[in-house]
Amino acid sequence: MNFEKIKKLQQNAAQVRTGGKGTARRKKKVVHKTAATDDKKLQSNLKKLSVTNIPGIEEVYFAFSFYAPFIY
Repeated sequence: MNFEKIKKLQQNAAQVRTGGKGTARRKKKVVHKTAATDDKKLQSNLKKLSVTNIPGIEEVYFAFSFYAPFIY
């Protein structure tokens, strides 16, 4: 076989293998969502609920007592 062709096949094999030698090959490479898309989804859902942002509050603690939520 041609040396260049062997080199190209080895590079392609390295891309689809997640572990080392002897591991199964994946059919496709899974691309994970970024945090930016999650933030966009959150903002759009908050907009649908007509929730307003309160400046100065960065963290909220929700507690459940006997299945009735209350906020600290």
